[in-house]
Amino acid sequence: MSPSRQKGMAVIGALIVVAATSVATASIMERQVVLADTLIGERDRVQAKWLLRGGVDWARVILLNDARNNAVTLRSSVWAQPIVGLEIETPDGTRRAQFSGLIEDEQGKYNLARLASGGEVKGSELVALQGLLQSLGMPSALAPAIALRVAQSQVGPGRPATAVGLRSLEDLLALEGVSRNMVAVLSEWLTVLPPGTPLNVNTARAEVLVASLPGLDLATARSLVEERDGGIWFTSRGDFLNRLENTEGARRALLDVRSEWFKVSGEVQLDHARVGMTALLHRQGSTPPNVIWVRG
Repeated sequence: MSPSRQKGMAVIGALIVVAATSVATASIMERQVVLADTLIGERDRVQAKWLLRGGVDWARVILLNDARNNAVTLRSSVWAQPIVGLEIETPDGTRRAQFSGLIEDEQGKYNLARLASGGEVKGSELVALQGLLQSLGMPSALAPAIALRVAQSQVGPGRPATAVGLRSLEDLLALEGVSRNMVAVLSEWLTVLPPGTPLNVNTARAEVLVASLPGLDLATARSLVEERDGGIWFTSRGDFLNRLENTEGARRALLDVRSEWFKVSGEVQLDHARVGMTALLHRQGSTPPNVIWVRG
């Protein structure tokens, strides 16, 4: 092989080595960039979660102040006003995030614990839930499945429970035909609270009142709610009963004008990280509410 040809082959070989090295270097740098972005994103998510914990503390303070200053629980109170796009700082004070949050009175909703007792489905409550689902545009066929799920989580005569107790409406996703969109809608009307928890007639919607009080028709319920939300709220259980024309079914119902159970939903956006969380709070007396569970 001639010297000139050998020199040309050497140049080509050197170019190939340089090209391969450049490709390898670019690949390594790309992986490093991806890794750095991943670590930054995870850091942002962790910080966002910590900020959300602060949102739960915000809700506890608001509910504590409400308990100390108000004898009744109303939808028009400060605790019921949503927060949207509140600017907050990260713990190190170097960045700002956006916080949005909402507190809901769970005692103004239909409690699924009503559906069964001692492991047996209550027929009257099953019918009530079917009617409520129909009024919401949901398939009434869901009611038997939900009622059976509640009954299975209870201890019956001579037999143990065959399913764990429902913690929140998210647990209904295990049922056939239940989607996340359905749960999102139902969460505004249904709840899972301990058996025997009274319904707050100051925050319940008309459809929930009808489902919870035997003999109450929707027209009467809507009239009561319109009067209540117009500023003439119920000062006591007796006050509510006095405004009813037919109190036979209502007198046996568990009713109250004050609530102890609240759901807190919050979301924090920190740069490109968006994190959400839901918590159930239990308020007793004039002490800060306890956190029962947290999701997210």
